[in-house]
Amino acid sequence: MKQIISERFYTYWADSQHSWTVRFITTLCDDIDRGMLQEAVAATQQRYPYYSVRLRKTADAEGREHYALDENPLPWVVMPSRQPACLVSPESNHHLLAFACWDNCIAIDFFHALTDGTGGYNVLRTLLYEYCRRRYDSGLSREGVRIAGDIISPEEWMDPGSMPRPQNLSPLPVPPMPRPINLNKEAVAPLSDTTETVCIEIDEQQMMKYVSGEDTSPATLVSLLTARAIARLHGDTTDAVPMTTLAINQRPALGVPQSSHTLAASLRLPLNSEMKDMPLDMQQTIFRGMVVLQSNTDNVASTFWQMRDGMDQLDRIPTLAGRHQAMVGADGRASGAGTFVVSYVGKGRFGAAERYITHFCTEVWPLYPLTIEMSAAGGKFCISWMQRFSTDVYLEALFDEMHQLGITPTIVWRRPLLVASVAI
Repeated sequence: MKQIISERFYTYWADSQHSWTVRFITTLCDDIDRGMLQEAVAATQQRYPYYSVRLRKTADAEGREHYALDENPLPWVVMPSRQPACLVSPESNHHLLAFACWDNCIAIDFFHALTDGTGGYNVLRTLLYEYCRRRYDSGLSREGVRIAGDIISPEEWMDPGSMPRPQNLSPLPVPPMPRPINLNKEAVAPLSDTTETVCIEIDEQQMMKYVSGEDTSPATLVSLLTARAIARLHGDTTDAVPMTTLAINQRPALGVPQSSHTLAASLRLPLNSEMKDMPLDMQQTIFRGMVVLQSNTDNVASTFWQMRDGMDQLDRIPTLAGRHQAMVGADGRASGAGTFVVSYVGKGRFGAAERYITHFCTEVWPLYPLTIEMSAAGGKFCISWMQRFSTDVYLEALFDEMHQLGITPTIVWRRPLLVASVAI
């Protein structure tokens, strides 16, 4: 057994209303052979012993309760439909991740306490290699893919929370943040009780042609364009601004690039009132500057250790039930810190298997009324626009911003959000 360290944030917050789960959906060019997929999943599981675990409750010598990860020898589950397995339950063999398949689609569902998008991509790369070499090409190249039989580096197990705390961090000062527009309270469209996912595709060459000629990046550009769209719709608001909460990978700053743990943090990018009337190119430069400032190595490391300090404070409560109760109300505090979320792990880089992928997208359990997940594979950018608005007023405003830049978004599908639940 080992005590969870960095992931305590998600385990203490998760409940029936807050699953904190992620779903990657990969669409291939042919219907899925379930037998071959079962074999591929079994081979993939052999490569990731640190993800073949179950969540247990334990107590230390002083009687304080903790969550711990214990080895789980049971197989990873493959659900035979779009419906995901309930994680951390008998339905998933008590694993924190599971799979599903239907038609020509494969999904992986995982609990954010187990890993983040970076870790999930590694598992998916292995799975797609193992499946596609069985389904299409036994000689498929494994370049850039982790497979069973590899020597697993200790760096993959590395939890930066167990490392010595740096004593000489000098984070750069970040200017005070203005009040964000809170779409839970101030949206111009009525809110729905349920979340809808609108899946949008953009040609990768089209996106990169614009990005490469400007001072921006795909995630920063989508953040800015969404903020501009919201600013137009909230033109009468003078005491608050659109605020992007942009997810980042902490591994490079913490010096643990191979770590399997959840190491995602967020930056806050306000479209300040002084910026609203600036030309787009100036806004792009300012947004990129905010990203560079806040993602400075010492800033990211400082944020990591501050979060750890907060979890250590929470651990003074002796019971897990007490810590869950202490997290009640975290929704309001977190959603009041930003207007919407943008997350982009990066290109899929699925290696030789990518030639068989026709579509790839991400869905997540959303805290905000608007959450944007970006992914890229097979020559396409996918934007998963997860909204609780009863109309498309915000989406249409974003499309208008994109069209002005010569970027053409296409809605591929839309349906109610479907992500796994967790039994905590």
